[in-house]
Amino acid sequence: MEKQLSLPLNELQIFADYRENEIINFLEKLGVKVNIVKLDVCDFVYNNIGIERKTFFDFISSILDGRIFEQAKKMIETYEKRIIIVEGSGDVERINENYYLSVLSYLVLNNISIVFTRSKMETAKLIYWILKKEKSGDKNYSSYKIKKKNEDLVEVQKRILSSFPGISTVLSDRIIKKFKSIKNFVLASEKDLMKVEGIGKKLSKKIKKIVEFEYKGD
Repeated sequence: MEKQLSLPLNELQIFADYRENEIINFLEKLGVKVNIVKLDVCDFVYNNIGIERKTFFDFISSILDGRIFEQAKKMIETYEKRIIIVEGSGDVERINENYYLSVLSYLVLNNISIVFTRSKMETAKLIYWILKKEKSGDKNYSSYKIKKKNEDLVEVQKRILSSFPGISTVLSDRIIKKFKSIKNFVLASEKDLMKVEGIGKKLSKKIKKIVEFEYKGD
């Protein structure tokens, strides 16, 4: 059985296996203090939570060769809460559907959560939120704020602004705070555009050239 690894309660920290370099880098960028060690069971450990990360290909391969059952057994013996993160997607046609679903059922019924992510960055973000919610003890659905429609529209406006060459997500936030709408932004003069921190003369000219360009095709 894996030795119990304890962490300070006042810090967002995690133990990570030394082979998980890319996820470790992402977690550190998210502000998580990562303690790099050699883990025999799982790839990430936070108090009583064991997290196993697998690529989709490795997940399917572990089902086909039976490794998943030994790994699941060790997780059950070692950690109170168990999570398998399956990263990416792929073809499951090489595995019998009923067998695949029966293995998933076995894992779920043994209290091993299976979560699918699309990328390494999304995996790191998921781990971050698991730590954050577990540390705060806040697991109630009611505590999650639902964005209002106008807040959603602001995010759409920011994404549109970020599609302009030279406008970053940070700059799009400043623009929307300054002009309040995309309409006001489009109608603004070069002089007014330059009042936004980060927009100089060169960028303001480029913006006006884009918004005023007239298509003269067929």
